[in-house]
Amino acid sequence: MKKSLLIFTALILLNTSCSLVDPTTQAQAFSRQGKFEEAVKILEKEYNKQSDSVPMKSLLAQAYSDYGLALCQDQNKPPRVKYPLAKEQFAMALVLNPYLKDAKDMYEMIEKIQASFAANKID
Repeated sequence: MKKSLLIFTALILLNTSCSLVDPTTQAQAFSRQGKFEEAVKILEKEYNKQSDSVPMKSLLAQAYSDYGLALCQDQNKPPRVKYPLAKEQFAMALVLNPYLKDAKDMYEMIEKIQASFAANKID
């Protein structure tokens, strides 16, 4: 009996459709690894399931903001590429949480940078 229970448990654990890690924990792990795009996708899916959840809304807003910050700091992308992408992430964060100060500050900073580029005709 114990052997069959052990085999049954092992089969459940091996089943890819069964996950012992909840999506929020998985998204947070991706964020810690710098995989913000993956974290955002997971949280968006969860938010679509439970859009009335304030904690989920807050987590998704923070994930957007963290992703935007990572894009701003990406040395492999030129400013004309990374700033519009980051600004979009900050905007999505602010739609969910207009009081997210870091996202608001970064959004405004990018707007100033883009205005400076336009004024100085920098590509």
